[in-house]
Amino acid sequence: MTNSFTNDNSSLSTEPLPPVERRKKPLRSCIESALELYFMHLEGQQPSNLYKMVLDEIEVPLLESVMRYTRHNQSKAAEILGINRNTLRKKLKHHSID
Repeated sequence: MTNSFTNDNSSLSTEPLPPVERRKKPLRSCIESALELYFMHLEGQQPSNLYKMVLDEIEVPLLESVMRYTRHNQSKAAEILGINRNTLRKKLKHHSID
């Protein structure tokens, strides 16, 4: 069975994405590679709460980066993220992001 996940310079990938596809979707490729590694290292254990784990891993750096980009302007950050300002505040509080 071939592996659709890709990771440059890794033995994980049996069919790496063409260079154009890697450029189009670099975040997607990183996530796919990270998940493939995660599954490989489970050593027979059943994963649990994977959806929440992945969202938490992605949401924190996303929020931190956007807050830095907007110089902590929550209105601008919420607009960039496409979410309500109150939702942004709730997420910032939940993740203890100043």
